Amino acid sequence: MFNTLSKFIKINDLNVVGVIKKEDYEIYNLLTIKKKANKISIGAKLTFENFESLTKTIDKKLPVLIVVDGKGVLNKEIDFENETDLNWQKNIDYNAIYYTDIKGLKSNFISFCRKNIIEESISSFQKNGFQVIDVYVGSFLSALLNSALKKDVLFSSDLKLEFQDEKLISFSKQNENVQSVNYQIGEDTVSSSFLPLYGSVVHFFIKQKEVSKTVNPSLNSEELVYKKAFNILGLVMLCGFLGSLLISYFLIQYYGTKNSELNLQTVYSNQSYQLILNLEAQKEKKLNLLKESGVLSSKFLSFYSYEIIKTIPGNISLNELNVIPLKEEYKENKKALFNNGIIIIKGETFEESSFNNWLENLKKMDWLKNFEIISLKKDKKNKSIFEIKIILKNV
Repeated sequence: MFNTLSKFIKINDLNVVGVIKKEDYEIYNLLTIKKKANKISIGAKLTFENFESLTKTIDKKLPVLIVVDGKGVLNKEIDFENETDLNWQKNIDYNAIYYTDIKGLKSNFISFCRKNIIEESISSFQKNGFQVIDVYVGSFLSALLNSALKKDVLFSSDLKLEFQDEKLISFSKQNENVQSVNYQIGEDTVSSSFLPLYGSVVHFFIKQKEVSKTVNPSLNSEELVYKKAFNILGLVMLCGFLGSLLISYFLIQYYGTKNSELNLQTVYSNQSYQLILNLEAQKEKKLNLLKESGVLSSKFLSFYSYEIIKTIPGNISLNELNVIPLKEEYKENKKALFNNGIIIIKGETFEESSFNNWLENLKKMDWLKNFEIISLKKDKKNKSIFEIKIILKNV
C-alpha cells in the first residue's frame, strides 16, 4: 500500500535557492515554485543578504534545490572540434568536483567547483532543517529557457549567453554592475539574476538529455517522496483510527442505550412473568378452594338444598341442612377443610312412617349415591330426633 501511494505523490512545490558566493560573504536568491500539471508558476522572488534572514523567511516544509554560483565556480566552453578542450575534459577528476554542463550547438558548456564548496553549502542547509533534494552549479541552465524566449542573447546572472538556432554557441562574463534584465516567461516575469534558478527547475522536472551533472546519492528526491507518502499514509491511518474510534464511541452509546432499554424491558418482563406466576398460583389455590367447597360441582349447592327440602313431608321438621360441611371446627388463621360430596341433615318428627317414606324417596334421587343414618333417638315426648349423612354422586 505504501509503494502504491508513493507512485501518486510527486514533488510539485519547492524552493530554489541561489547561493551567490562573494569574497567574504554570500547572497541568497529565493524562488518559490508551484507546479500544477505541466504548468510552473512563481510564488515569490526574494533576495537575502545573509543566511539567517533566509532561514527566518523560507518555508522549511518545502524541499530545496540549491544553485551555487559566484566565487569558486568556473565556467568553460569545451569545443567538440578542439583537441585541447577534449583532452582537458578527459582529464577531469569528476570525484573531486561538482559540475553542471549543457550541450550547445558545437560545444559543451560546463560550470564546476571543488566538491567541498558544495558539501559545505549542503551541510549548512541540512543543519538548519532544510530538505535539500538536488544541487546545480553555475548559470548555463538558463539556456533551457530559450526555446520559449527565442532570444539571440540571454543574460544569466553575470553571464552573457549567445544562441544560434536556439542552441547555445558561446558565453562571456559580464561586469557585476551591469543592470539586471527582465524576461517574460508565460505569466511570470523573471530577472536575469533569477533566470538560472528557473532553468534548474525546468531541468529538475523535465530532465533534458543535453544536460548532465554531478549526482549526489545522498540527495534522493525519492526519499522525500516516500517520506511524504509515509506522512500522508500515517495521517490517513490516524484519521481512519480516530474516525473508527468516533464511530465506535457513537455505536457503543447507541447500543448501550438499546441494551439498557432491553435490560429494563427484561426486568419488567421478569416482574410481569413473576406476577403471572403468582396470579396463576392464586388462581389454582382459589380453584382448589372452590373445588373443595363444592362450588365447582356439576350442580349448584342450592340445587341439592332445593331437592331435599322439596321432598320433606309436612310432619317432619328440619333443624339443620348443611351442604358440604366442615371436616373439623374452624379456627382462625387455619385453612378451612370441607367434606366434598357430603350433606348433613338434622331434624325431628312424631311420625316414624312419614320419616321412613321420606328416606325411601331420597333413595330415588339420581344425584344421591347413598345415605347413612348417623343417629336416631326419641325424647320424653316420644319425638324422634335424627341426623342423616347423604353422599353425593360425581362430586
